[in-house]
Amino acid sequence: MNAVIYYSNTLESYRIAEYISQKTSFGLVNIKNIKGQTFDLIYLVFPVHYQSVPKCIKPLIKCIKTNKAILIATYGKMGFGHVLNDVSKLLKAKVIGGAYVPTKHAYKPDDKSFDDFQLLEPLIARCSSEDEITIPKGQKNIFANFFPLTRHRLAVKISPNTNCIKCGKCNDVCQFINNGIIKNNKCIRCLKCVNNCQSNVLTVKLSSSLKRYLGKDRITKLIVY
Repeated sequence: MNAVIYYSNTLESYRIAEYISQKTSFGLVNIKNIKGQTFDLIYLVFPVHYQSVPKCIKPLIKCIKTNKAILIATYGKMGFGHVLNDVSKLLKAKVIGGAYVPTKHAYKPDDKSFDDFQLLEPLIARCSSEDEITIPKGQKNIFANFFPLTRHRLAVKISPNTNCIKCGKCNDVCQFINNGIIKNNKCIRCLKCVNNCQSNVLTVKLSSSLKRYLGKDRITKLIVY
């Protein structure tokens, strides 16, 4: 069995996974729903968090049973560290392809989503390959792993405005929020709640230091292995 497995909070990774699923006719599966399944080949599509693999999916990646894998990391044009190399070590599988795909940054609403899907055709073609590749270890900011959740709790504030009707839609998509109020320190500020708020009543406030960081020169490379 083959599949396109994805993890996505802002739909950027999902859009790419959906495209690959349509092109390959592989089933589209949320990474949270793969327990007990065994695959021959998977595409694994996921976002970069703090130039690292999202902490919440690391144990899920370790549990994936597949013979071959093609890895796709989406990043918000601010750096991707060496995420693909890290995931290749977590997976007990032959890696036959990979890519870093520049997408819309979660904290920049006017940013452009990735839509040059034809550039992913080399990855589609690799699904028939048996050749294992080695994904190089790239550069990673030395501060990337320095209490990232604490930094984001201080730098990103999410709160409901006075128009909130406490419909509970945000509660349905995230266990760490209750009618717009963040419940504990496990929230990673992925903005899934904000993107799923049908009434648009959740506001996001960024610190001045984060705004300066987001204003730096962007990295827009699409890298395919």
